[in-house]
Amino acid sequence: MDTHAERHKYQVSVGHTSVIVQSNSPTDAIRAAREKMCRDFPRLWDVISKLADSRFQVLDLWPAA
Repeated sequence: MDTHAERHKYQVSVGHTSVIVQSNSPTDAIRAAREKMCRDFPRLWDVISKLADSRFQVLDLWPAA
């Protein structure tokens, strides 16, 4: 089974910030986006890490148009 074929590309947004991540599900995309945003904005890591999942908007970009 090729797990790489199951991965989707997601655009995950919160507020005016968005990142693109690859993951297997929208829930996993939020986790990956949260980690990426914490790395990109280290001074806001405590705020980002405490945000409820419902604050994140997830857009599935797969398959690419």
